[in-house]
Amino acid sequence: MRIHMRIRTGRKPPYWETAWHALPLIGLLLWGALSLTDGLWYDEAYSAAMVSKSIPELVQITARDVHSPFYYVLAKGFYLLCGGGTNYRSLKWFSLLFSFGFLLLEKYGISRLYDRRISVYAMAVSILMPAMAVQTTNARMYACGLFFLTGTELLLLELYRRESPLKWFLLALCSICSVYCHIFQLIETFLLYLCFFGAVLYSRQYRKLKGFFLCGGFVALAYLPWLFVTLRQLQLRIEHTSGAAEAALGSETRFQFLITYGKEWFSAGETPYAAVMYLGMALFLILGYWGLDYLREHRDYGAGAGLLSVLGVVLLGTYLNLYVAFCFMGRYIFPAFGIPVLLCALGMSRLKRKSAKVLIWAALLYCFSVQYASELRLEYDSQLGEYREFVRENVKEGDAVMAEAYYLLMLSVYEPDLTYLVYGHLDEGMPFPVEFVFTDWEQLEAVPGTLWYIGLEPERLSDRYSYEPALEFHHMYYEIGVYKMTPLQPPPVPASALPSSRPGP
Repeated sequence: MRIHMRIRTGRKPPYWETAWHALPLIGLLLWGALSLTDGLWYDEAYSAAMVSKSIPELVQITARDVHSPFYYVLAKGFYLLCGGGTNYRSLKWFSLLFSFGFLLLEKYGISRLYDRRISVYAMAVSILMPAMAVQTTNARMYACGLFFLTGTELLLLELYRRESPLKWFLLALCSICSVYCHIFQLIETFLLYLCFFGAVLYSRQYRKLKGFFLCGGFVALAYLPWLFVTLRQLQLRIEHTSGAAEAALGSETRFQFLITYGKEWFSAGETPYAAVMYLGMALFLILGYWGLDYLREHRDYGAGAGLLSVLGVVLLGTYLNLYVAFCFMGRYIFPAFGIPVLLCALGMSRLKRKSAKVLIWAALLYCFSVQYASELRLEYDSQLGEYREFVRENVKEGDAVMAEAYYLLMLSVYEPDLTYLVYGHLDEGMPFPVEFVFTDWEQLEAVPGTLWYIGLEPERLSDRYSYEPALEFHHMYYEIGVYKMTPLQPPPVPASALPSSRPGP
């Protein structure tokens, strides 16, 4: 059985060398421009609220949620090193560091496995991929997961070709960090190991099974303390959302999930562009076809096994959403983007016609430009500053702020010292500061100062309060209104019902 070894293509033209050195810095500058503000959407605000908690509180909250505390503990350490407080740029910088590290993995790892030309293709495709512009500075665990899962993938490819004790040790460390990043990344890592195991058996490299089982056993043992928490989290999530999956079974749009995935993989889930999404899909199919042809010709079973692991997670997530519970989103596959990017880079290397390459690069540049401009507009919208200035000037001690829905509590991370209420319902395990959930009028009567309402027009409180709009502003994906609530005066008492002031007989 012929095993593909590193390809040596001889002396590279000077522009390949320049691009190989420059592309990580170009990616850092482009993505860095998206990390200079502290505007956060709901999921990012969740991270900001988490890092503001103590470590015991953080672990307790994550045990009730669907993630491990790994990312939040790392982010909290970086956040404190950068000064803490209510400026959350540091959380975006933290993700940016992992995204930059991902480019370095492509620069050095892919050039070791293949050559610098394919490494340049991989870095360029990564930078121009619209989803990267969305996720690389997102204050969530996805960039962190991308780094560790890509490191795991590249180390498995290295070990598939040539093993060493140091590589097995590094693989174990990367894998432990990978499985702790996200619950679906745990599944991705497991499938990656399983597919690698199949590739080793198929190529009859039996001597590597000892290192494989030792490394896999060590990773499994390291995750064991959190495994039972993960199983309980999945059970609770299935119980809470299984009704929605049952309703979807009879729906004509039951495969709408695939469109949702397309938005998040090739554009953005919250601000999608149809042209970007469909053009991105077409480019992936074209480059993916030539990439698979490359793997077939060179019998590169290791990279093919990695691709199967990504496909396995997609199919599993789709099945869960349709038949079990709504618990898989498109962004959950983002940490595995290193493998599709490598496939596209291999496909690009197969194209011989210069005109075809020019068209593909032009299409990638168009997709990137449209989505990147959208992200810049979101990040540099200054209306969040108007809200914070309004709060400083108008909300006094003793006042309370009521959020129409718990997602609007994301604004509490900017002004954590205020008293916050939420209307009617609050999901268990929310890290945002909440004085109480409003269920009874007597609760509001106990507010000593002014009641401020954040959300849509508060007609639901009109029986007891009049209201006037105080501020309207746009923040990230949301149009938000702030209303000043004034208690209605009690109705006048009829004169006949008043006690008599005349003296008695």
